[in-house]
Amino acid sequence: MSAIESFNPFRCRMWSEHDRLEDHINEKSCQAEIASFLKHGQLVPALGRRLRGDSTHDVELICGARRLFVAQHINREILVEMRDLSDTDAIVAIDIENRQRMDISPYEHGLSFARWLRGGFFQSQEELARALNISPSVVSRLLKVARLPAVVVGAFSDPTKMCEAWGLKLYEALEDPAGREHTVRAARAIAARPECVPAEQVYRQLLAAKPAGRKVRARPRDEVIKDQSGRTLMRIRYKRDSIALLLPLERVSSGVLDKIRLTVLRILQSENLHVVGVSSTVDNERSGAISHVVPERRRAVGSGGGVYTAATASMLVSAKSRATS
Repeated sequence: MSAIESFNPFRCRMWSEHDRLEDHINEKSCQAEIASFLKHGQLVPALGRRLRGDSTHDVELICGARRLFVAQHINREILVEMRDLSDTDAIVAIDIENRQRMDISPYEHGLSFARWLRGGFFQSQEELARALNISPSVVSRLLKVARLPAVVVGAFSDPTKMCEAWGLKLYEALEDPAGREHTVRAARAIAARPECVPAEQVYRQLLAAKPAGRKVRARPRDEVIKDQSGRTLMRIRYKRDSIALLLPLERVSSGVLDKIRLTVLRILQSENLHVVGVSSTVDNERSGAISHVVPERRRAVGSGGGVYTAATASMLVSAKSRATS
């Protein structure tokens, strides 16, 4: 049985296993919720259970950290759906609410998983996955995001803005002993800046912090890039000292080629690479390091039988590093 009751927000406290980063629950981050509370009142009750033997609090909230902050901030009573919940039931309830609201970050999710496992609520990642009705691979991925060192997470002014894919890429980069030191050094430099650096920019700068002289390893086979339907969009051919982007000739117009050329150019320039050769006719983009376009008519037959050329014929990006690569 459950019942919705109204409580003094200062007589409520969050359960220790809740999944929000409390340091990032503040007036600025809850601006929209504060405005909504003032205009419409509390539309969605928090979820809680009654406390016994606590002289300072009456209710332990399972879900509703932001709602509790807002209620205390504007000094209004908070609506709470009261239930009798075991700790395991409470964890399941937290996960259900998060999936319905879709506003919890992967980093917060991963931290909760790690804390629940450490606390003995679940004996293994597999048991946790079964209880929450999610794939074990999801648990594994989010735990990796949660394992990012504090110095790297601290480079983000708000870690909740870090998406899962970024966290996994950074985790992978930190596993490389040669690159870990550079990534950590870059994280400290970003955190020391007086201005707030946008999250995506932080991610790109951390990922670009690689040891000087490091090269992409050649591969024996082309890397095939496909769309969601499985149709081949392009191939990446790895050579000894260059990389060829193989594009289906029938899908590449001159306008598309210009966009590809400009995009590659900007990426390489931002990475401070020395790219040799200029055979581009792009206006206003002549500034040193330019992509090298070689009109080569060699054909490569894709898995779907299509004919490919590398950037009209062959776009060879000779990434001969002068600095970080």
